[in-house]
Amino acid sequence: MPNFRRYYVPNAIVFITTITDQRAPIFNSEDNIRLFWHTLQMVREVHPFRLLAYVILPDHFHWLMRVEGADGNFSAVLHSVKRNYTINYKQAHGITSRLKLWQERFWDHVIRDECDLRNHFDYIHWNPVKHGYVQRPEDWAHSSYGFWFKRGYYELGWGHLDEPAHLIGMDLE
Repeated sequence: MPNFRRYYVPNAIVFITTITDQRAPIFNSEDNIRLFWHTLQMVREVHPFRLLAYVILPDHFHWLMRVEGADGNFSAVLHSVKRNYTINYKQAHGITSRLKLWQERFWDHVIRDECDLRNHFDYIHWNPVKHGYVQRPEDWAHSSYGFWFKRGYYELGWGHLDEPAHLIGMDLE
């Protein structure tokens, strides 16, 4: 088994990628996405965290998150989200047998500086375009892009024609 080392830095912003088992498109359903948000709300009560940016695609999600608390343990948050979502999903769909919804583990990256933050922030918001689900970031409903666009972070037309130059070659999946 690989030896993974995670770095927990109090108050750090962390980029997270989590993928469904065999890339099953469980988030193609609005009901499943609502269940995901409900699960996050429940997990937040036990493991407080903030999402700064997110995108939910049919078979994976990306977050920029900050764990509240002294230890910065984002693994506890992800473990709780994946476990509780699976339980909630099984209950919602009447599944009583064993079910594996998620790939093992998840990918994390502790944000190092402003440039790193911008790259990951933009990567999240351009991801639905990258995967061909939409042609414009604002057309993807399950993203924080609209929130940040309304606050002036993005200019009209950002990400419409071509991949933003600073994202070329970034593959965080």
